[in-house]
Amino acid sequence: MKSVYIIISCLCLLITDPVFAQVPEPYGWYRLQSPINESLRKLYFTDLNNGWAASLSGSIIHTTNSGKTWQIQTTNVTTPIVDIFFLGPQKGWALTYPSEPPFGTSILKTDNGGLSWIKDSVFFENEIFSTVFFSNDSIGYVGGQGIKKTTDAGLTWFNAFIEPGSVSTLPVNKFIFYSDVFGYACGGRVDVAGVIWKTTDGGNNWSSQGLSPDQIYDIYIIDSLNAISLSGDPELLYPLAILRTSDAGLNWSFTDLQFFGISYALDFINSNEGWAAAGYKFLFSSDGGSNWSEEFLFDSTIVYDLQFVDKFTGFACGENGVLLKFVSPERDLPDKPIIDIGQNFPNPFSEKTTFIISAISTKIDLPVKAKIKLYDMLGNEVLSFAEQEFYSGFYDFTFNASDYNEKISSGVYILALMYDNTVISKKIIYMK
Repeated sequence: MKSVYIIISCLCLLITDPVFAQVPEPYGWYRLQSPINESLRKLYFTDLNNGWAASLSGSIIHTTNSGKTWQIQTTNVTTPIVDIFFLGPQKGWALTYPSEPPFGTSILKTDNGGLSWIKDSVFFENEIFSTVFFSNDSIGYVGGQGIKKTTDAGLTWFNAFIEPGSVSTLPVNKFIFYSDVFGYACGGRVDVAGVIWKTTDGGNNWSSQGLSPDQIYDIYIIDSLNAISLSGDPELLYPLAILRTSDAGLNWSFTDLQFFGISYALDFINSNEGWAAAGYKFLFSSDGGSNWSEEFLFDSTIVYDLQFVDKFTGFACGENGVLLKFVSPERDLPDKPIIDIGQNFPNPFSEKTTFIISAISTKIDLPVKAKIKLYDMLGNEVLSFAEQEFYSGFYDFTFNASDYNEKISSGVYILALMYDNTVISKKIIYMK
């Protein structure tokens, strides 16, 4: 025990910033530390490491290390950012609405990964667009009140032709392209229709079909013939439904599910396993989307968007700055059990703060026995939070400082996780 005290004392004297241990992550969905508490409606990852999330308060946050840490980027706007899209880790676009006249839609652009965002000179006055997509540096689309296309990197935009129909003019929510010429758009309006548009000539011309009672937020393209979508009802009058095509969108089947809700985003990690962000729950399929189940979220978390970046990893975002990461249980497990402690949030804190323990056990799921303690900067033990066994997964601990007024005062402390011969520490700051 004396050696542990010496290690803690050295850490207290040397540590200046939180250090994330280089250890494998637990499988399943678990919470990441977020730098903001605003509603995050959209995220976009270009690869395993580089990703962005946009808020309804004008913030864009960015990670370069697969979600371990996030930085707030300067957008110079406080208006809702309703969509974000990137071509590689440098070039990106976002859409926002002015809060005062003239009303319409502005495009934010970056050429350096978001280190600087500038407002494009093109302004769509009295036109509301909610989604942006670029297939390359020159060709892009915005959708909302109709569909516009650019072929000169956004210098000029023209109206795409949408074949007239009873639902053709309803709002567009998202573009999903299979190739440069073939793709879908989806959208609609609550209590009117859920609509899917299709193009076969690179977005110059579109046809539409009304397929459900309420708007559609996302489509997943399986191959050139097959695609799937989920439609739900925010008023809970109609159940969620599966929409599928096997003939490149000429015809769609409609199958009711046995539960209610909304599917805001849909993606598959492999040919069988699919997930949908559905507000206070995930929807999950293990058979390619034929059947779905509800996976309710912890701590009243609400999710609006998700994306898988490879066959093992995905991300989600939602209300109150929520950021989640998914790690597939199929990735390689270690021979020895491993455990890690995340940075507390908020930090500094004045009353309550939360930290998350993530544990990954061996292939036969042996537990990890660990201790969690609080030390002052001289290495003296102040509190003992827990001494228990941790199986694979994540564990939330909430520290209410008011319960320990006699033991702690304002200052800097070290939160230490100890197991086997390993000590992992985080600096926390308490301010009464």
